[in-house]
Amino acid sequence: MNTPDYGRERASFPIMEYGKPSVSVAICTRNRAQKAQRAAASVIANSFTDFELIVVDQSTDDATRKAIAALADERVRYIPTDTVGVAISRNIAIREASADIVVFTDDDCICDRGWLDAILVEFEADPQALGVYGRVVPYGTKGSATWDCVSEADGMICPALNQSPTRRIVDRPAIPHLVLGGGNNMSFRKEAFRRVGLFNEMLGPGSPIGTGEDTEFSYRLLFNHCRLVYSPQPVVEHDNWMDRANFVHHMKVAMRVQAAVFTAYALRLDTLSMTHLLRTAWYLAGNRMGIGSSATGLFYFATGVPWGLKLRFTPPPA
Repeated sequence: MNTPDYGRERASFPIMEYGKPSVSVAICTRNRAQKAQRAAASVIANSFTDFELIVVDQSTDDATRKAIAALADERVRYIPTDTVGVAISRNIAIREASADIVVFTDDDCICDRGWLDAILVEFEADPQALGVYGRVVPYGTKGSATWDCVSEADGMICPALNQSPTRRIVDRPAIPHLVLGGGNNMSFRKEAFRRVGLFNEMLGPGSPIGTGEDTEFSYRLLFNHCRLVYSPQPVVEHDNWMDRANFVHHMKVAMRVQAAVFTAYALRLDTLSMTHLLRTAWYLAGNRMGIGSSATGLFYFATGVPWGLKLRFTPPPA
C-alpha cells in the first residue's frame, strides 16, 4: 500500500504488522507531550485489547515522539506531520486506520478502562448505527453542572462535556453538543466517511476559525439522516479546566463557530439551523452565554456568518 507523505519522517519504534485490528483509536496532538502520553496510556490500559492506536503528532519539537515511544507498545502507530489543524489530523488518522471502526479521543482526556468494550457493545447491538458518542465528565472533580456541557469548581470551568445518563438514538438534525457530545469521545464506522466525506479542514483547532470540525461533521451526518447513538457507558475524563478569562475566550470562539456551521446549513434551508441561529442570537442579546457582555457576544457571533457562507461552498475531503 502506498503511504501518503505527511511531511515528516515516520516513527522508528514498533508499528503493528499482524492481522487487522477490530478498532482503530486515534489521538491527535500538538506540543502536549505529557498529556498525549497519559491519554495514550489510558487507551493501552483498556480491557479490550484488539486495537491499534494511531497518534497523529503535529508538534514542533521531539518531546511527544519520545513520550509515545516510552510506552513501548506494538499496537501504537506514531505518525508525525508538518500539517497544522485538528481536522487535518483526524483525516490523516481515518486514512491510516486499518479497522472498520475508528474511535477518537483527545490528548487532554483519560479513557475509562472499559471504554472500548462499551463502544463496541453499541456498534454490535445496532448494525445500522454509523456513530457512537460517549459520556464526557470533568477530570479530577465533579464540579457543579452550570450548563449541560460545562462544569464549574473552585472558580475553574471545564467545557466540552456530556454527562447525560440517558442513552439516545438520533437520525435527524439535532444540536450535536447538546444531544451527542463532541470530538473527545466519538467513534464511527468507516461507512460514515464514505457516505458524507471526511472532516472539513476549514474548521477545528489550528484553523483560522478556531474549532468546530466535530460539530460540523456530526451535524452533517444527522442532516443526511445517518443513525447515531449516544451512550453513557463509554466514559472519558476531560482535563481542560480553565479560569474565567480563558473560558470567555473559549466561548467567543464557540459563538463564531456556531454561527459559521449553522449558517452553512441554514443556507440549505435547514429549519433547525435557522432556529438555532435565532435562539443563540437571542441568548447572546440577553448576555446569557457567559461571555461578559451582549455586545461582545453578538460581535463574535456576527463574525461567524461570513465563515458560514464560505463553509457552505467548501466541500469536505472525500
